[in-house]
Amino acid sequence: MRVFVTGASSFVGAHLCRLAAERGHDVTGLWRRTPVKLAGVEGVQGDITTARPPPGTDVVVHLAAKVMADDARAQNRAMLDAVLGWGLPLVYASSTVVHWPVVLRYADSRIEDEARVRASGLPWAIVRPCAPYGPRLRAHTPAHRESFHQLAGWVRRWPVIPVVGTGRYRRQPVHVDDFNGAVLGLAERGRWGGAWDAGGPEPLTLRRIIAELGRAQGRVPPVASVPTWAAVRAARFVPGMRPELVATFAVDDVVDPRPLAEASGVRPRPFDPREVLADR
Repeated sequence: MRVFVTGASSFVGAHLCRLAAERGHDVTGLWRRTPVKLAGVEGVQGDITTARPPPGTDVVVHLAAKVMADDARAQNRAMLDAVLGWGLPLVYASSTVVHWPVVLRYADSRIEDEARVRASGLPWAIVRPCAPYGPRLRAHTPAHRESFHQLAGWVRRWPVIPVVGTGRYRRQPVHVDDFNGAVLGLAERGRWGGAWDAGGPEPLTLRRIIAELGRAQGRVPPVASVPTWAAVRAARFVPGMRPELVATFAVDDVVDPRPLAEASGVRPRPFDPREVLADR
């Protein structure tokens, strides 16, 4: 299978390219600023709105997305316009944020794009990851630092870990190879016309995630709760952060991973903090 990956310079994208190549697929990864140089992967530089998949491409996996930019919705729409214009079978990586009971511009963008994918007339599949994690790739530095790697660094260095609110809200971390394996499994099996959530087998509170990352590194620092209102105000002064996104941190993000496991043949593994600390 010839696979074309947008957003290949991201943490998830680089791992997808690697895994697809390991599974014997012909892989091309599109990057814009951060080169993708992985064994068995052809990395090409370009802008999605002007790029074209290689001749003979069987499936496009669209991972590229803007989250924090002021014009994120417009940029995401323009990227999806181009991807749909290629007229190829498409796996669209959305986000579990579409389920959150909050008003969020990023969620609106994802909901809108999902509707456009469904109405495209192309063979399509939508997969929504919940908190992907996994090892660093020695051969690739992602365009943006992966959040679990950043959290592990804080746990290792900081005397106290601040959390928004109580820290008892839940996430369902999914190993990057399980998410990407499911994406490839859907395409390999031709499971088109469905939307699935991707998560690990067990919801974990943020406090538990921090504790497990700490135990894996030999220290478990105390956690200090920061009122949501204070975190929202502070976000205005942190480059790259948006107050409206910080305000949603205390929302549970819990999914049912069983339908995707049945459709793709990939059953997610339990959260393993050692995978966050590993290099591959």
